[in-house]
Amino acid sequence: MSLVSLDPRFVRRVCLLCCHCVRNIAYYRVGFVNEEGSGDLKQRTQFGATVNGNMLDIAILEWCKLFADRKALHHWQRVIRDDIEQQRFLGELLRNASTNTNDWKRYLDSMRIYRDKFVAHLDDLSVMQIPSLEIALKCVLFLYSYIRANCPASMFAMPQCANLPEDLSVYYEGCRDEARGAYDSGKSR
Repeated sequence: MSLVSLDPRFVRRVCLLCCHCVRNIAYYRVGFVNEEGSGDLKQRTQFGATVNGNMLDIAILEWCKLFADRKALHHWQRVIRDDIEQQRFLGELLRNASTNTNDWKRYLDSMRIYRDKFVAHLDDLSVMQIPSLEIALKCVLFLYSYIRANCPASMFAMPQCANLPEDLSVYYEGCRDEARGAYDSGKSR
């Protein structure tokens, strides 16, 4: 399905959200000793915990703009506008993320609850459930790849899109490497 009719400024904003999301997932995960987003933090200070938590919050906020809020300006269904193509895309997205429709709905709810109850507001829930970011990462990588494959190459040559990464997986790995470098340089001080 060609996305030729999309405004390049809109495509750029959606792609930037994808970049912001995966960058913050990368930074968040590398902040842990196991580099997968759980366990002990590499920097066990109030500063380290705050910065790491902020990266989680931003990753989830950006992801929700793309996937959790159907009325949001940059929701994936505003990129893929044809109903049949939306069904096909969602099916492929779920397969790529190794999930099914029911689990997807639960995942959307978990991301919304985290965002709404702990980031946007501080409600009375006593326990914070931090969603796994594995599905979020797979979804964003898939959406970005879809956009790159279905938008005309000339769109990404335009000044407003020229600096977007060609491959978001490579960009993600670069962000992980950058974060490792930052943590490693902090060890020597």
